[in-house]
Amino acid sequence: MNETTILAEQAAGLTYDDLPAEVVRKAKLLLLDQLGCQLAFATLPWGKAAVRYTAAKHSAGRSTVAYYGLRANAEDAAFCNGVFGHGFEMDDVEMQTTSHPAVCVVPALLAVGDEQASSGREVLTALVAGYETFLRLAHAADAMRHRFFHCTAVAGAFGAAATAGQLLGFDALAMRDALAIATTQASGNTEYTCSGGTVKRTLGALGAYAGVRSALLAQAGITGSAEALEGRKSLLKGICEGDPEMTWLSLPFAERFLTLDVGFKPYCCCAAQHTVIDAAEALRARGVDAAAIESITILQLPRETGNVGQIIHPEDVIQSQFCGRFACALRLVKGGNGYYDYTMENINDPAIVALIDKIGYESDAERAVLAHGDGPARVTVRLADGTVMEETVPFAKGTTQNPLSDEELVAKFRDLTSRALAPAQADRVIEVVMGLEDEESVTRLTSLLVA
Repeated sequence: MNETTILAEQAAGLTYDDLPAEVVRKAKLLLLDQLGCQLAFATLPWGKAAVRYTAAKHSAGRSTVAYYGLRANAEDAAFCNGVFGHGFEMDDVEMQTTSHPAVCVVPALLAVGDEQASSGREVLTALVAGYETFLRLAHAADAMRHRFFHCTAVAGAFGAAATAGQLLGFDALAMRDALAIATTQASGNTEYTCSGGTVKRTLGALGAYAGVRSALLAQAGITGSAEALEGRKSLLKGICEGDPEMTWLSLPFAERFLTLDVGFKPYCCCAAQHTVIDAAEALRARGVDAAAIESITILQLPRETGNVGQIIHPEDVIQSQFCGRFACALRLVKGGNGYYDYTMENINDPAIVALIDKIGYESDAERAVLAHGDGPARVTVRLADGTVMEETVPFAKGTTQNPLSDEELVAKFRDLTSRALAPAQADRVIEVVMGLEDEESVTRLTSLLVA
């Protein structure tokens, strides 16, 4: 018991000196990666809608809306930047929970940090506090996915609240209130995977908004339930199928920094299919010609087949990003799964459509084949001449077991921001982020995030 109090004490009590060097380095890379996503995806239709919504509210504040330079209050700026950051399925991912901490934590971090003119060290500490809180909630309530809750949106409210509370100087009691208030707002549904809707793009943003609002309500004097996470009528008991794994909530930060478990995405689609893409690329590198393929079988575990094996022919870009068949065919026909590859033109490409019709999905429910890995996949190709070739990938490129290098992450940032920032301005953002511990105020960074 007392998990809410223990988690709040850890989130409030974390200091920069508590952070190992590898955690500080990872925090900087996570921040840089999310900024690249925000700047790249700010002009997509849902990003523009978020800006229109925010501008119409005329909310006074000092927080910067990335790309546009609009100033708003911390809640609204966090919402806008969260929509941008989760706008095209290229934000960071923790594979065990299939969640995306950055799109909730970083928007809250920069919005409140801007308002407070927080130092670089304060920002790095708050980022880690947010990630650690987010991930503990995500693990504890992992069974929420069986009741169709969106983990990022739910855990995001807590990660954002912890981040905001850190920057606002909360003690343990105020932090507990912020986390408890977040239990009344944390939500997010996954029906979009069945019947569509661009609301999916807002789920991380709504988590960021809810977290900042929870912290500000606590700051204003609203109190929360002392056992909001573990009580008889707690949120976690309500949303989980079966009992939540409460031990995660009291896991000491210093014992295991979960921030180190978060990976980066090289592809613009749901991470559940990244091993499929890597396997398809390996087959392509072995000389497989898409035109010579008779059939393809994709084997994944039930969690992945449930997430990306249901859609056959996507009808729009969002559906294509949750379609393992499309991802596989796109890689084999066009050789890419990046930001500029997920288009209606490719969705309707006759060669891709024809190849999708040759792809079947199977589920390895007993791990009889896919005994090792996180979201593993085996792709088997039968060619017209009878040749059979297969590739098995246990860990996708970008996961912590198969990581992107620092150089690859910087290259990703440059590519994503190439249409938003001049090269010299992108260089300056990279320089400030990678030296953030020496910055007196994060406002120097946020001032660079305007196109």
